[in-house]
Amino acid sequence: MNFIEAVQFIDRSYSYGTKLDLEHMKILLQILGNPQNQLKFIHIAGTNGKGSTSSFIHSMLKAEGYQVGLFTSPHLHCYTDRIRINGVNISKEDFARYTSMVEETIAPFYEQGFNHPALFDIVTLVAMMYFAKENVDYVVLEVGLGGLNDATNIISQSLASVITPIGIDHVDILGTDLKQIAYHKAGIIKSQGRVISTWQDPIVEEVLVETAAQQNASLCLLRKEQISIIHQDFKEQIFHLNTPYGILRDCKIRMIGDHQIFNGALAALTLIILREDQILSISNESIYQGLYENYWAGRLELLQDNPLILIDGAHNVQGSEVLASALTKYFNNKKITLIIGMLKDKDVDGVLNNLIPFAHKVIFTKPNNPKAMDPQELANRVNFFGKETYITQTIEESVVLALENASLDEITIFTGSLYLIGDARKIITEFIENRQEAS
Repeated sequence: MNFIEAVQFIDRSYSYGTKLDLEHMKILLQILGNPQNQLKFIHIAGTNGKGSTSSFIHSMLKAEGYQVGLFTSPHLHCYTDRIRINGVNISKEDFARYTSMVEETIAPFYEQGFNHPALFDIVTLVAMMYFAKENVDYVVLEVGLGGLNDATNIISQSLASVITPIGIDHVDILGTDLKQIAYHKAGIIKSQGRVISTWQDPIVEEVLVETAAQQNASLCLLRKEQISIIHQDFKEQIFHLNTPYGILRDCKIRMIGDHQIFNGALAALTLIILREDQILSISNESIYQGLYENYWAGRLELLQDNPLILIDGAHNVQGSEVLASALTKYFNNKKITLIIGMLKDKDVDGVLNNLIPFAHKVIFTKPNNPKAMDPQELANRVNFFGKETYITQTIEESVVLALENASLDEITIFTGSLYLIGDARKIITEFIENRQEAS
């Protein structure tokens, strides 16, 4: 199949839902030669910060000179965004070739009545084959959903299980109780492995301690007190990180918000622990370089300076709390226009209640996803805030409405579903380029 056919095949698999069953993955990978057994993984689970933390680890290992595979989801622009080596997306030709191999492997089982793999299962299979064929040194592997039964948890061993902040999300699959959700996330912890986690809710920490003990795994909890924030502005942040093995001073990152400092610190601590355990070699210089060079699209990302245009994937309550904190820190008492679209399976009211109070104007729109909530319904949920609101049915409409009416002193922020953010980013960039050419 060619690339278009590969995308169509994967798009069709969306209708098969989210499979949390590893048995079929195991069978398919055996037929494909168990490519995952040729790879060394750093596995990342959590509710928020997984992608950024994964990207920080990838960037630092890349700075050391390693060939590093990075597997993340969802994509912002194209499926190839999910599978990268040293920052370069898998080619469309390779993506099509490996997807075709997966399709040929699936077909006989599907015809016999087996369940068809879901979208994420298929892309995970493609990633495993590609990374093995390219013989990467390490794979930074982000969990898709949960952990215990996630397709990425088909791996039998990892160099480290990294746990980012855990909160309430995907309640239809993982449960409404924080303890239940924590057990799912902790499911990536391997026997006699290493676990590095950020500080968590006490209930979550209890689960991590219990699971690590059951698996005879070492557990290191990063505490907030180990991080000293030295400087913050809209372009750069500087912090010290106090580790059990010494202090990293004046770590610089270009990503915005306290949470990115915490993500960067967790990523750096992970590699320091692996270095001290003599699992891999990495210099402090590469850690500093990787932290500073790291870039992760769609997370408080600045697209234009004047007037300010940002995008941020605040798609759940924790994400919206992080964005709200950043708005308070950087844009207090500024005029803010929010463009927001959500999926039905999220805590929509929780996100809206956190973000709408900051806006003087809100544009509701619809992400390109079957689970998208109707923009009018979103607007109906926040009538009591008394904000100036607009309804658009497409992301294109929302971009034009927002940017053509933005004043120089106004902050325009596109947020909500990651499916909205990816499309909005592309449309905004094209809009800005076209306007510059016209002028």
